[in-house]
Amino acid sequence: MGLAFSAFGLPGWSSIPTGQVYDQYFKDKKTDTFTDFHLAYVEFCKDFNTVLPGQDFDTPSIDQIRKFYDDTWKKIEGDDAKKKAAFMDFIRKEVSEASVDDSLFIMAGLAAPAGAVVLKKTGQSIPQLKRLDLVPNVLFVPLFTLAAIMGATAVQMKQKSKHP
Repeated sequence: MGLAFSAFGLPGWSSIPTGQVYDQYFKDKKTDTFTDFHLAYVEFCKDFNTVLPGQDFDTPSIDQIRKFYDDTWKKIEGDDAKKKAAFMDFIRKEVSEASVDDSLFIMAGLAAPAGAVVLKKTGQSIPQLKRLDLVPNVLFVPLFTLAAIMGATAVQMKQKSKHP
C-alpha cells in the first residue's frame, strides 16, 4: 500500500496511503509528454487542496515541475515502482503547508466588535441605518465580527492569488 503521507511531513493525509495517490493520479494515465504529466499533477493538486477544508498546501512552480519531469520522470521507463518513489520524493521535498498571516484576522477580530457598536450608535442618527436598531446587540456584534473576519479572509485569498 505504501507509506502514509504523515511520514512525509504532510499533516492531515495520514489516512491516505501514497500508493493509492500514485495509482489514482499517475499509474494508468498517459504522462509521456510534459503537458499530460502537468495535467495529471494539476488534478492531483486540486484534489490535494480540497480534501481538507481550510487546509491549503503550496505547490511547486511550473519550472520545478518541468525540471522534475525532464530530469527524473522522463528517464524512468515503464517502472511504476521507481516512478512512484521518485514522485513521492518530489512531493516530500517540494510541497509544503501554506503559510497564513494571522495578523489580519486578529486585527479584524479585535476591531470589529467596537466597529459594530459605533455603527449601531451612528445608525440612531442616520435614517438609512435606523433599521440596525431592530437587531439586538447580542446578534449584531457577533455577526458583524464574523463578516469582518470573512472579509479579511477574502482579502488575504485575493492577495495570495495575485502573487503566486
